[in-house]
Amino acid sequence: MPHRFFPRPWTLVLLLPLACKDPETAAAQKQAVQVQNSLSQGREALTQGQYVRAISELQKAANAAPESVEPLLLLAKAHQGAGNPGAAILTLKQAESLLPGSDPVIQKQLADLYLGEGQTAQAISVLVTLRDEGKLSNENILALARLQARQGHPDEAFTTLERILRENPDDAATKTVEAEILLMKGEELLAANLMDRVLQASPSFTPARLLRARYFLMSGVYDMAEADLQAVPPEDADTTDVVAMKARVLMEMKRPAEAEGALKKLVEDDEDNAEAIAWLAEIVCAQGRASEAQQLVDRALHLRPRFARALYVRGRVLEEQGDARAAEDSYRFALKTESAFAPALSRLWRLHLNAGRKPEAQEVLERLMGLGEASPEEKAALANLYAQFETQLPRGKKLIEEVLKREPQNPEYLRIQKAIDKATPKKKKAPSGPIIIRGRR
Repeated sequence: MPHRFFPRPWTLVLLLPLACKDPETAAAQKQAVQVQNSLSQGREALTQGQYVRAISELQKAANAAPESVEPLLLLAKAHQGAGNPGAAILTLKQAESLLPGSDPVIQKQLADLYLGEGQTAQAISVLVTLRDEGKLSNENILALARLQARQGHPDEAFTTLERILRENPDDAATKTVEAEILLMKGEELLAANLMDRVLQASPSFTPARLLRARYFLMSGVYDMAEADLQAVPPEDADTTDVVAMKARVLMEMKRPAEAEGALKKLVEDDEDNAEAIAWLAEIVCAQGRASEAQQLVDRALHLRPRFARALYVRGRVLEEQGDARAAEDSYRFALKTESAFAPALSRLWRLHLNAGRKPEAQEVLERLMGLGEASPEEKAALANLYAQFETQLPRGKKLIEEVLKREPQNPEYLRIQKAIDKATPKKKKAPSGPIIIRGRR
């Protein structure tokens, strides 16, 4: 979406002939110069990352020109950079009140801030309004559809996606998001076929490679996941998303040194990459180096204080140190920031189960299923709870049969299957032999 330039009410004042020197004009001219100076100083401070100075200068400009939007937009960016998203949201709302109708630039910034604060429902509401008003680009429509699906609303995601599917049904990016939504609905076969078709037509399309690699990873087919990642074009091979997915696959393949090496290189190339640092912390923690992992977590949280992955890894470190209660709190903080963050959910159900809170464990596992993020182990765990509670047994039977196709000799899976069969009510056999109809005497 092209950047929008807002009118500056003091511009005409600056163009007044210098001959006009009545007191009011001179005062207005002086004020306009001060506003421009403050704006200039504020922009410079923003560029240099000096957010406190930027806030000071831009606040001066906003106070001196209370009917102008531009100082407020810059001030919101300064508040966000300073780690105060609440102030940024309030500033954007103040800017919005100065404009007739809803402005897409401001609304999109608001949505991004809501997401950063973990207020996903508010972000979706803002984006849906922009969608309905026809003010979202195709790229943002895809992001909205993905966000809706990851919140467990695949039907709403399809409603969003239909707007661009009709226009360009063969677009690789659109079809990839469609496949992701299908995965979250549990339509794995349809999703897999769709991913195959996208990659046959566009073999170098990295988002589809990543999605299929994630599908293979969640299915336990690690060699296929690795093959997809090796097929990523060289220009995308060193991006955070690709390297992080490689690290996940390498860890599952029991190759932690390679996973750590790939992430270390990423961090060395970009020391402020909070996501890469958090991933590295997780890999280090998984190898039993909790104190080193904690240092990396602190570094990531310094860069991004509300970063869900860093909060989650902090929980992993606390679990390694034997503090299950603090770990659970950390996972809840991560989920407060990002309610659909699957790794935190994946640890939380285990803590519930270990503490004897089986209904809570079931609820979290069902949440993972709804997000399309449940591993074979988690599907089996959910089936096991269904067997124990003697509820949703047909669904439990389907889940355990699915994981047994991959590991037919797994003794735990076979035990769960037997428990489900035992808990399932047996159908009464139809009577055999002649039917005797007794009449009245």
